[in-house]
Parts: sequence; structure tokens; C-alpha cells
Amino acid sequence: MKHNPLMDDQLSNWQNRPRAPKSRIRVIEKNFLLCCIVAVLTVYLVSNNWHYSPPENSPPQGHFTLPPEDLEYGLEQCALNQQRPIVNWGSAATRLAKPRSGPRTVLSNATLIDGDGQVTPGCTIEMQDGIIISVSTVTAMLDTTTHSYDTTEINLHGRVVTPGLVDMHSHIGIRETPQLWATEDVTEYSSPATPWGRAVDAIKASDQAFPVVASGGVTTSLVLTGAKNSISGEGAVLKMKKGESVNDLLVNLTEFGGKPQRYLKMAMGENQKRQFQNVPGGPVSRLGESYVYRKAYDNARRVKQSQDMWCEIASTQAGRARLTTEYPRSLEWQTLVDVLRGDVRVNIHGYETEDILAMFDHSDEFGFNITALHHGLHADSVADEVKRRNIAVVGFTDSWGDKWENYNVSLYFPKRIADHGIPLAFTRDHPALHGQFLIYEAQIAHHFGVDAKLAISSIMSVPAKLIGLDNRIGFVRPGYDADLVVWDRHPLRVGASPLQVFIEGQSVVTATSDVWRRSREYPKDAPPSRPESETDRTTHSPVGQTDVIITGLVSSFLGVDNKRSEELQSSNMTAIIQNGRVTCVGGERCANIAKQAAEDGVAVVHIENGFILPGLTIPTRQHGLAEMALEPSTTDGSSSGDNFKNPPETRFGLTLGGIHLQSAYHAGVTRIVTPPLTTGFFHGISARFRAGATSVLDDEAVSDPNVALHFTVGHEAKGLSTPSVSIQIQTLRDLLISSEPPHPAFQQAAKGIIPIVVHTNNKDVIAHMIALKRETNAHIVIMGGAEAHLLAAELSEVGIPVIVAPFWGCEPLFWDSRHCLPGPPLTDSLGPQVLIKAGVMVGIGNWDNMNNHIQSSIWEAGWLAGPTNHSLALDLVTTNVEKALKLPEAGDVVVYEGNPFEFGARVALSLEEGLIRSFFPDADATE
Repeated sequence: MKHNPLMDDQLSNWQNRPRAPKSRIRVIEKNFLLCCIVAVLTVYLVSNNWHYSPPENSPPQGHFTLPPEDLEYGLEQCALNQQRPIVNWGSAATRLAKPRSGPRTVLSNATLIDGDGQVTPGCTIEMQDGIIISVSTVTAMLDTTTHSYDTTEINLHGRVVTPGLVDMHSHIGIRETPQLWATEDVTEYSSPATPWGRAVDAIKASDQAFPVVASGGVTTSLVLTGAKNSISGEGAVLKMKKGESVNDLLVNLTEFGGKPQRYLKMAMGENQKRQFQNVPGGPVSRLGESYVYRKAYDNARRVKQSQDMWCEIASTQAGRARLTTEYPRSLEWQTLVDVLRGDVRVNIHGYETEDILAMFDHSDEFGFNITALHHGLHADSVADEVKRRNIAVVGFTDSWGDKWENYNVSLYFPKRIADHGIPLAFTRDHPALHGQFLIYEAQIAHHFGVDAKLAISSIMSVPAKLIGLDNRIGFVRPGYDADLVVWDRHPLRVGASPLQVFIEGQSVVTATSDVWRRSREYPKDAPPSRPESETDRTTHSPVGQTDVIITGLVSSFLGVDNKRSEELQSSNMTAIIQNGRVTCVGGERCANIAKQAAEDGVAVVHIENGFILPGLTIPTRQHGLAEMALEPSTTDGSSSGDNFKNPPETRFGLTLGGIHLQSAYHAGVTRIVTPPLTTGFFHGISARFRAGATSVLDDEAVSDPNVALHFTVGHEAKGLSTPSVSIQIQTLRDLLISSEPPHPAFQQAAKGIIPIVVHTNNKDVIAHMIALKRETNAHIVIMGGAEAHLLAAELSEVGIPVIVAPFWGCEPLFWDSRHCLPGPPLTDSLGPQVLIKAGVMVGIGNWDNMNNHIQSSIWEAGWLAGPTNHSLALDLVTTNVEKALKLPEAGDVVVYEGNPFEFGARVALSLEEGLIRSFFPDADATE
């Protein structure tokens, strides 16, 4: 692991960073200009009432005396200007020295994974009065611990404990969930620059996301203002605990005196162009954005110079006697003045290298430091410069693809940043992504090669360091805040979930005893990482062949003729594929046939810890029809949603070979079902096609051209033709019961020949679909289904399948899904698990605008099914989807190296339509 400069405790005064050198000519020009300004303003300040006109009865000029209270205020500000926020490393000792009297909690027999990723088994951790008072091995603790009636001891039996997770880019409380116009207060975009905006003024302590986010192990969040304008304001640090007001949630940043840590949010790139494109005054280009920054900081610099001159004059008795104006103040620009003084940590939203480099120029010109680049998904292209400036990257692992600035991003981006020695932290940008699952970012990063210790530190100690609170959070150490998470398995494992979360020593959520009991069987070790590339494995590629011998298999779900079978497990099994069909798997007979085939020249491929499965079939929102959702020229275009006489068909709009399809294919998804795009109620007729096809002319590129009729029912589908949800449901009913439907497809759907897929999350819409199913013979499928668990018994009774898309989107981001189940530890089960238990056929789909989460489908299946039920996991992404949509079994074959239902596996080989079409593909796609 390379040295991480951020973790060097010697850099506790975070402002002491090298700044980029300026040219000599530029420095001379600035000094000359500054001297001129100082000379002119000094004369002006001394000889004039600069801030206001004197009252009519004021003494003659030169005899006016500044009121004592104004002078005192100014002198206080001058003194504060000389101070900087610091990290107080004596705070833990100060806390521990205080007398303690409150109840004590002891976690014994814990496997501690600290904020730097260091693993220590057999730990005992004591908490009292909101802090950690002792961390030691069990043996040492038994000699010194005395128990009393107010001590609660929890024996963890080796379960993993970590510090609370830290998300340093959240909008919790200012973008309340469910998201409504009335509560949207994340950005004040009445102007391109609003540095005076403060997140603390809009935080809603009643946001129901607080307990949900806490249930994911996140205990501290830096709440930042938004990215719709260039400079949006100051953030606030909150604990994810229950409170009646924002004051109950705010972290005390002045517990030990001194200046508090502060945080500014700035943004650059497409967001501002899009926000101000129709607003007079712009900015509508990156040229305009840079002017906004430079103009704002130029204003701040002028205010700072005025303040410094006032303080210079006030530094002597004679000067104070001459002062006739109060200390210069500016509500509008003071935050940026404080940035220039080094009092504020600057957090920059941006993706592209031109944005990053432009911001470096602004930083150099005005002399301020940048703490972190947020998102920054192309920062690896300028990694040397980012590292030289000691700037961190706060990013995502696999959230990319809906616009140009985050398009074509490497899945190994986090690893490349970490390999450069750049401090790396992850965020969920709640509620853009569900804040509950911050751990998922570290899991994916580790899967794609980030060292396990670094992956852990990226959501614990590194973000704590970046917000200047690593003296009290991010680690499990005596004197630190008692923010702890007890996990049901190793936190980098698929499906890892907290069993109990402590914030400042108080248990804010705990799982039921049944969930605790089940967790005993879950793995406590970290999963492996996926290799970035193994070029030697492709030396003898069998691509294009129909025959191959595969050795080294440990699990098979395929029988003869590529048909799904029950799982067969053994060590070093052999599979034989002849003429594109599996002829045998495992057993002595298969081994003998393989030996003869190898002698006859058939290619032999050895796989370490191999799994052979059917190819995955995943329904999606727009694969094959849109590359970048926010760039209309890259999409097929959208219908108005009312073309019932001539329904749009996906097969006529497909564009194959894009990087989203390649990424899905490289992850084992061989078939995709996509409905036509619409801005309204009726999508049209979907098609199933090969994810790996490069053209509609390829073999069986479109394998099933008429899969299903798709409708979106709910508030997002309101349009001119269906302005209300009631009209949508009525229209759908009329289409199915009409004796003369506008198109034969509706008659087929009414008879149950082709499915009706209804995209909805709302329980009441789902109830109407159940009633419609009872009234007709239609084969109705629910896609989405966030609230479907509330009607699990009824859905099972009428045989309506549910394709959850995505299953984990349960934070009630929108009104129609506000009754979803967040899963453990808040509830024993996730919504789809309730459906499965009730006998509902459940599949997994993908409905995000970015298109990229489709590659996570098999992990989501493993998450839902549990670490040992591989058969159910596979059904969720193959058989159940095919049955729900009345599709024939595809017959594709995918071989994985490693367990595909857990992190660390990779696709080794894919076979479709009788041919081997990929062999150890890279995870990244290419244009």
C-alpha cells in the first residue's frame, strides 16, 4: 500500500499545503497593483467617512471618534483574522480526564476493523458518556474491568465492529425524502454565486432519511449545499441521530475552543450550464462559469484588503484614534474572504479535466487551497497534478453514464486514484444515491482492486480527516466519539448489513434476535478483488469456436443442451461444449471424453474456482435506446405515450455496441429486455436482444422482437393524454376489455398471450392491477414494486410476478415509494424477500437513468438470496425473469472465475447462439 499523505498526523494544520508557483512577472504585476490599491484606499479610509455619510450634527471632519462598541468589534475581528482552525490532538486526553458517571456499554469478543483497515480480533470496547473510554484485548480487560449495575455487556462472538461510517457529501435534511417541491432546499440558485447560503438554515431534523441512513452504519455526514450554481454556500456536519431540531444533530465544532472547521461547496461543469441556459446573465458555458468564480473571488479579495487595511491602522493607538469607519463587513462575500484567509475547507464538484484544471488556475490566482474534488471521475487523467497539490478525491465507484462529463469512466478509477497515493473517499451524494448503502461504494471499489484497508479507510478515517474531525471520529480509540457499527458479516461482503449502530454511545438501531442469530453463519473475512487484466489468459482464445473443454469448475447450474439444472458442486469438475451445446459436466465419463477431445485438438480452458451458469436476462429502462440520458442526440427519442393505434417497438430503435451494453455483457448479462422510451403513459412493445451484439444484423441480435406491452402508471407518467393516475388506470382497463382494441397487441395481452408490464412502485396502483388481473385474463407483471410487499399475499394469489428495479432503492426517495422496506436492521427483511416468502415470483431488473447498475444485478441477487442460496439467486436474474415475461430459455452459457454471487469474480467465457463470443473480457467497455 502506498503512502497516503492525508493520513500523516504531522499535517494536523491542514492549511499548510504547497501552492502552485506563480510566474515572476505575474507576482510583480500583482504586487504593484496591490501597492496602488493600498495607497489609494488608505488615503480614502483615513480622510473620509468611507462607510456612511456623517450625520448632520457630527463633529468637523477629522474629529469624529469611532464608537467604542464598533472599535471593540473590529479589534476582535482583527484578532480572529490571525487565527486558523486546527485539529486539536489533545482533545481525546482532555475528554478522558473528565469524571464519568453515566451508564456504560461494553462490547466484548469483537473483531475490530479500525478506520485505517487494521484488523484486531478479540477486542473489548468500552463506551461511557458518549465517548470510547477503553479499547483493549479481552485478556487485558478481564484484569481491569469492574462491572456494576449500570453496565451493559454485549458478547459479539467474534462479529466485526468498525467505526461509524462518514459520508462527506450528503444532502440529507435539505433534500428531504420523499422528495417534494415544498421541501427542496439544497441550492439557492437565484444567482450563480451564493456563498452566503448556509445548509444549516434549511436542515429538517424530521427528515425520515436520518434513521434509514443511520441503519446503514453511517453515523456522520457533511451536509453540503447543491451543485446547480457555481458557489452554493457552506455545509454543516451532522450526526445521524434523532433530534427535535438541527441543534440536536449538529456536531459541536468548538468543543475545545478555537475557530470551528467550515466547509464551502463550489461546482463546475454541466450542471451550471444546464441550470442557467435560459436565465439572462448565464453562465451558459465554461467560459462564463470561470468568470463567475473569478468575479466572486475578486470581490472577496477587495473586501479582505479593506479589512486588512483597517486592522493595520487599528494596530496602533494613534491609528485607532484616527479611525472614523467601522470594520468593513460583507454578508455577501465574507465566506469567500474566510476562504482566502484559510479558514474554510473548499469542496469542488466537477468531473472533467478542463473543469479541474480551470479551478486550479482560480486557486492559484486568488491564493486559496482546495480540500477535495467531489465526483471527479476523470481526475485520474490529471492524477499527478492532483497529488502534487495534496488534494483528495471524493467519488463514486460505478455511478456514471447519463451525461458526457461522467461518460466512459473506468471501473478501475478508484484503484488508479489510490495507486497514485491520492487520498480517496467515497460518497453516496444522498439522496441522488441511497445514503444507507455507503458501504456498497467501498465494496465495489475493493472488487475492482482497491486494497481492503484502503477501501475501509475511504468511508471512515479518510473522510474524517478531510472534514478535520479525525481527532474524534473515523477510528475506534479512547477519547473518540462512541460511534460504532456491529456488522453481520465482513463489511466488504455482498449484503453486509449492520446489526447495531451506536452514535455517541447510544444505540440508534439494532436488529432483531433472529437477524443476530442468522449472522453467526456469515463470513468474517474480506472477499478477494477482481484482477484488472490478465493478458496471458487470452493467449489461446477460443472466441469464434463451437467446441471447448473447461476444467477447474467447482459449481455448475447447467445440464445437457444448455438447460438449467440444480447446482452440482465438486472440486475441479470438467465441462464439455460441442457444437455450442453442453454435453456433460463433471463425473468420470466427462473427464474421459475431455481427455480424448483434448487429444483431438479441442481447446482446453482452465478456470480457477469456476462457476458455469446460464447467461443473465435483465429488463432495463433504456439499454440499446440511450447512451446518455441527458444528451438527446445519443438517444432514440421519446414518444408522448399515447400512440395506441401504432405502438412504438424497441426493435426498430436499437443501437447496439455502446459502452453500457458492453459493460453489462462483460458482467455476464447476455440478454436485455428494453421497452421503448416515452415521456408519458404508454411505452410500446419491448424486445429482448443480445447484450453483446454490435449490430441488429448480428446472429439473433434481436432474439424476441415482441416481448411485452409496457406502461408506466403513476405521477411520473402524467401527460397531456393521461393527465391523472385515474385516467391512466382507466385507459389501461379500456384497452384490455375493449371488443375492438386500437391494435391487435392489446387483444393478445387481454388473452394473456403477451405480458402487460406495469412500471410502478405505488401500493394503490398495484392494488388496481390485482383487481384488473381478476377482471381479465391478462398476464400482468409489476416492474419496480417498492411497495409491493404490502400486497404480497394478494399478488401471490392472482399470480402477478414482480420484477424489482432496483430492489434496494427503498429509501423513500419519492412519494410513490414511501412505504418501502429498508431492510435490516430497521426491518427483518427487504421488500422482495417478503414477496419471495409469500410465494410471489420475483426477478431483478434495472431502471436507472445511468444504465450502469445493470452490472450489479448478480450481486443484488446474491444479496437477496443470502450467501448460501445460489439457486434462488440465479433464478432472480434468469429463470424468474424469463417466466415472468413468457420468454423461452435463452440457452446462453457464462463461465465465471470465482463465485459470481460474491465480489471478486470475473467473467471468463460467454457462449451465445452456438459460438464462444468472449473470453476473459475487460470490465471496462470501449468505444
